[in-house]
Amino acid sequence: MKKVPQRKVCKKPIAGRFFAGLMGCLVSLSVFAAETVPSPLLSMSDVLTLTMNNHADLKALVKQQDVLQGRIRQAATAQRPQIGLMMEDAMGSGDYSGLKSMQTTLTFSWLLEQAQIDSRVKAIESEADQLLLDKQIRALDLAALAARQFIEVLIKTERLTLNKLAVEQAKDVLSAINERIAAGKGSEIERKLGEAELVRRELAVEDLTHDIQASKYQLSALWGQPDTHLRLSGDLLDLPVIPAAQPYVDALKRNPSVQRFATAQRIAQSQIERARIEARPQWQLSAGLRRYETTDDFGFVAGITIPWGNADYNAGTIAALQAQQEVLNSQQASLMQQLDAQLYVLLQEMKHSMHVIETVDTRIVPTLESALSEARKAFELGQLSYNQWSDVRHELLSAQSQLLDAYQSLHLQHIEIQRLTGTSLSQ
Repeated sequence: MKKVPQRKVCKKPIAGRFFAGLMGCLVSLSVFAAETVPSPLLSMSDVLTLTMNNHADLKALVKQQDVLQGRIRQAATAQRPQIGLMMEDAMGSGDYSGLKSMQTTLTFSWLLEQAQIDSRVKAIESEADQLLLDKQIRALDLAALAARQFIEVLIKTERLTLNKLAVEQAKDVLSAINERIAAGKGSEIERKLGEAELVRRELAVEDLTHDIQASKYQLSALWGQPDTHLRLSGDLLDLPVIPAAQPYVDALKRNPSVQRFATAQRIAQSQIERARIEARPQWQLSAGLRRYETTDDFGFVAGITIPWGNADYNAGTIAALQAQQEVLNSQQASLMQQLDAQLYVLLQEMKHSMHVIETVDTRIVPTLESALSEARKAFELGQLSYNQWSDVRHELLSAQSQLLDAYQSLHLQHIEIQRLTGTSLSQ
């Protein structure tokens, strides 16, 4: 039986390419390139580019940024000045009858609200910063999802190859059984068992074929072009190097999910400043001209309006926002602890997966392949029963399947580490 891919030294692992393609895509999520035509063979980089450029969630976040720009523009708009016209001492009686003693005053008034405008704009700009982090978080999640599905398609393709080899092996076994029966050394029971084994192996091939089509459809749906006939270019033998822990621990601080808490605290601080500014009285100035009908003279008038009230108008709001800052600080510390623990576990799992690959590939599979060769000879000589021979075949298939599991785990663990640390954004 053909072996599952053996390990080899590599310089550019698949899981590393998970972020090589993403690096260029996340420089600016505000502008999306035109839809690219998929190449006959799609690499990991191609898959990531297509997902980043075409996924509806990212496009929606870009449109949401336009919403915030509109809010910033509106927040920077001051209240319109007011023009007033007042007539006094007219339409009365005696000396004030008619318009002969009328006084007419034309005024222009405006609010001194620049501090309020600046605070409103600053608060919405902080929300825009948070939206940018939301885009980065969603982009990392989508990139990790696309990379995981890419690896899963490769793994399932290898499993399909393994099962097709098992079908060919089952045919060879059935042929050997028929030869023994023809020589009067075998039994009809062995033939029936061999036929049943062949049917099971063919069914496994059919199941995997449909599963691969579904996985390809699911992968290509990420960029809005579902296709069951994708051709992917990737090598499971490109094993990622187990990274040193400390650089990744430092990178956790740059995780957009962690930075989002810091941005939320800045938003709360902006809201505190805004509440303090709004609690201050907004002075209104007015100036104008007054005309006296009796003397046909003009005079300058001016005035100021100062709201009167409690200086602690927003004290409750400010206290609540300060408490919210403390909550966010605690939540950020809690998230850092969770990410640190998760990173440690993933690094240990990577080491274990690498150990499993080395052990199964260099010790278990070769031993079982040798055992299978000896078992076939013994069966042909009548020294081994069909069931014993079948047990050896199943052990080898199980070991090769375990090897594929280890390859899959190693790549997925590395992808998850890069998603957690957001290293693509800093590489």
